[in-house]
Amino acid sequence: MTFHHFVTIQIDRNNTKLENANLKTKSAEAANLLLKQQIHPHFLFNSLSTLKVLYKQDSSLGEEYLVLLADFLRTSISDSNTVSATLKDELAILENYLNLQRMRFGDALQWEIKVNDDVFLQKQIPAFSLQPLAENAIKHNHFSLKQPLIIEVEKVDDFLVVKNSINKKKYSEYSIGTGLTNISERYQLWSGNSLYIENSGSEFIVKFQLNQ
Repeated sequence: MTFHHFVTIQIDRNNTKLENANLKTKSAEAANLLLKQQIHPHFLFNSLSTLKVLYKQDSSLGEEYLVLLADFLRTSISDSNTVSATLKDELAILENYLNLQRMRFGDALQWEIKVNDDVFLQKQIPAFSLQPLAENAIKHNHFSLKQPLIIEVEKVDDFLVVKNSINKKKYSEYSIGTGLTNISERYQLWSGNSLYIENSGSEFIVKFQLNQ
């Protein structure tokens, strides 16, 4: 009887631990999705502002941008309930976004993606986490043909490193403040790790450890 009672208590304890673990997982997923949803209004606000500028400059250019924007949104929204995505898919979204921005800025915006490891490209990263870094770089820096904004993405060991040159604007564009904080919080919830963030004065660097 004593042994039976002991086994029953252990089973109850294990069930309780399992329920608590499941609850924590579900809570983290819910918080992750909530944070992710903050990005889309932020992105749309900036995209519509860009569209307005382009239409004033050249209506045909504005129409071309609108078509590309619709394709970009279709891709990102189709995975709106996904907590994470493969690095390969996230890099595709990033390049689509950068191609959109090149329509506005031309060769003043430059980028290079140096990730050629097929295994690394299949690793997971919080969904929609690379594009906002590029958006922040564009929003906060002054750049021109003589002094372009350079964005680099590369694999360093088990880390994905995203960096951009710095030439801070005297007055930054309007921001609702969700960009980097949102990514950092979602990465913490998803991985249990903190983002590595560094401002060297000449470069702004963000590192994700992809070890799943």
